[in-house]
Amino acid sequence: PDRGDSPSVGAAAAAFKMAGMGPSEMDIAQVQDTESGAEIMHMAENGFCKDGDQEQWLAEGRTEINGKLPVNTDGGCLACGEPIGASGLRQVYENTIQLRGRGGTRQVPGSPKTAYSHVYGAPGLSGVAILER
Repeated sequence: PDRGDSPSVGAAAAAFKMAGMGPSEMDIAQVQDTESGAEIMHMAENGFCKDGDQEQWLAEGRTEINGKLPVNTDGGCLACGEPIGASGLRQVYENTIQLRGRGGTRQVPGSPKTAYSHVYGAPGLSGVAILER
């Protein structure tokens, strides 16, 4: 059987359209990472890279604090836990801290101006929030 796109694809496209910007304009991203492979999968679904390019992104350090697109700057759900519903608020909080330059030892350098938050949950729902300073 044919499988359609993940709901994250649609949520990302709608959020980018509403914000009037695209994935390349994001300075920081928080993506759902409730299991080890989820962050990698969601990087492509949210349009930050092509599916299959994630391994290269990680090898080149693009998702690290000093990388091209720092991802899950507070360690994500794997570090912070996943209280249902509250994990998305944690992402928005982390992005707000980053945009205000108050991230401490995990602060993204270069005064980030845009930040992306993505959540995914059963039964196949996804939400995205884009913040701009």
